[in-house]
Amino acid sequence: MVKRFKGNCECKPEAGLAERLLEALGGSRRLVIMTHNNPDPDALASACGLAAVMGQLAPKCRVQIAYGGMVGRAENQTMMRYLPCKVVPFSRIRGRDKVAYALVDTQPGAGNNSLPEDRLPVIVIDHHPPKASTRELLKQTPFVDIRTGYGSCTTIVSEYLQCLEVPISASLATALVYGISSETQHLGRESSPRDRQIYNDLVPLVNMKWLSRIEYSRRTRDYFSYIRRAIDHAFVYRQVIGTRLGPVDNPDIVAEIADFLLLHERMSWSIVTALHEQVLIISIRAASDRSQAGRMVRSLVEKRGGTAGGHNQVAGGQLNCQGKSAARIAELECDLILDFLRQVTGTEKIKSIKPLVSEDLVNPWAAANAEAAEDAG
Repeated sequence: MVKRFKGNCECKPEAGLAERLLEALGGSRRLVIMTHNNPDPDALASACGLAAVMGQLAPKCRVQIAYGGMVGRAENQTMMRYLPCKVVPFSRIRGRDKVAYALVDTQPGAGNNSLPEDRLPVIVIDHHPPKASTRELLKQTPFVDIRTGYGSCTTIVSEYLQCLEVPISASLATALVYGISSETQHLGRESSPRDRQIYNDLVPLVNMKWLSRIEYSRRTRDYFSYIRRAIDHAFVYRQVIGTRLGPVDNPDIVAEIADFLLLHERMSWSIVTALHEQVLIISIRAASDRSQAGRMVRSLVEKRGGTAGGHNQVAGGQLNCQGKSAARIAELECDLILDFLRQVTGTEKIKSIKPLVSEDLVNPWAAANAEAAEDAG
């Protein structure tokens, strides 16, 4: 069943929204909506919502949704099966130089999307703060809507659907609700009044059976293997818990483990690192909504030549380690973690880092360092 999505649209930037979006599109007959690499539910839901908006405003324009990287998390894979739109890897998009691009939940120059370097998007919708690498490109983008006070990008796009009274299916409503819920941990993490209002307006349109199947997706054997590895190599220092996962096939597992470790009752911060296809991935979580995790991870990663971003409680980054030896990567990883511990604890000399559970692991990093040295030799 398809229904009109109505509610209380109070956001002033929506004035002339349809005209501004069409003007940005500029008569293009194809629009590719791109998410950040390894898209999460917020990015996927935002893309589907914008596709519905553009489908109503420009019915003769072919709209496609694409992503770079992979969709690895179990919930995200299940969500893909219930999306109202087909979402494909960017490698499957043909005629890339003849299409207009829109970015959702990411920005041009952010370093976390697969937008061709020689192309500028016509639309950018995001809730992350602009960075030095994105500001100049954003000035050249015809339509930019960045609301850092919102807990999810999905909320912004949902407001478009609401204000333009775009027909919304149960499939789209389910995706939007899960996008908001997963990004804000059921409205308990960094959510705004608008996130809560839009969520409540959408819930009556949701297929709860589908939502339950997404949230409680079955896990593969690899997932449990990663959990064991994470716990075996987990360390604690004061109010910080972390782990080094080593090489991983699924980059999504890094953020998932960071969320998992912060469940520890005594911890205020979690940090998880892993290596995926010669890229060192860092994921940080904070218990307090005043922690400025995004600013911290940028200070850690950007000075080492990587890219990073995030919010007060959720942040992540990546460092290209192509050409570096295993020993050098391990050294870089340890240096980054120690730098993080210094910043959050205010302690210059880090000592007495303890394993979480393993009695055999006297130094939580010794095994990984020994393996790296052996590989290098």
